[in-house]
Amino acid sequence: MKFESLKELIDIVVTLRSDNGCEWDKKQTPESLTPHLIEETHEVVDAILDNNSENLKEELGDLLLHIIFQVVIASERNQFELDDIIKNINKKLTDRHPHIFDKNYKGEDSSRSKNWELNKKKEKNRKSILDGVPNSLSSLIVSQRYQDKTGAVGFEWENSDQAMLKVDEELNELKNAIKNNDDKNIEEEIGDLLTTVVNIARFFNVSAELALKKTNKKFYNRFHYIEKALANKKQNIEKLSLKELLNYWEKAKSEEKTN
Repeated sequence: MKFESLKELIDIVVTLRSDNGCEWDKKQTPESLTPHLIEETHEVVDAILDNNSENLKEELGDLLLHIIFQVVIASERNQFELDDIIKNINKKLTDRHPHIFDKNYKGEDSSRSKNWELNKKKEKNRKSILDGVPNSLSSLIVSQRYQDKTGAVGFEWENSDQAMLKVDEELNELKNAIKNNDDKNIEEEIGDLLTTVVNIARFFNVSAELALKKTNKKFYNRFHYIEKALANKKQNIEKLSLKELLNYWEKAKSEEKTN
């Protein structure tokens, strides 16, 4: 890898932040840039899901720009430099993978996930191994990360069959709550059911968040197919029956298979 371009990027951002630089760039703070950082991260994810390498290259560049922006501001404040960040992550990775980088390591490879979570708890003086998951993440990601962490220390079903039984149990509890018209309990049981579905996703190395993103995209495409089909026939969607709409839905599914 060549890093001359990275230095050039840093120099560009420094210039933009200088007295003779861009007025918008000069007034930015770590806090003001946060919404843009989040947006760029999501755009990177979208590019990955679209399997678009050219777009991914562009979006990773935009994300890198925001990382460098944060570094330059921190440097201006004499807080840290890019090299400090790299040294820190290098040490963190080697310390948390002693079975690979420490020739004198005598532990078992199978315990590395457990050690990783316990080491992070100790390093950061956390009350729980569950700490450290940002609240700003989607609830699906938080649920999966919590279960990843607890699973790493043994709080985990032995197999997916046991996890599926829990799904059935939570589904029955939701049905009972609906039958009893218990609104508060319905909400709670829906949450419990979603958590168990996330647990199933983990057993098959599936990201529940990405699975739902893909399904949302599929739903959008199928419904948009219905809208276009009806527009071509000059029909009002609200005047069609559910049965008629479902027929169009099936046509949309068939179109997916042929494309």
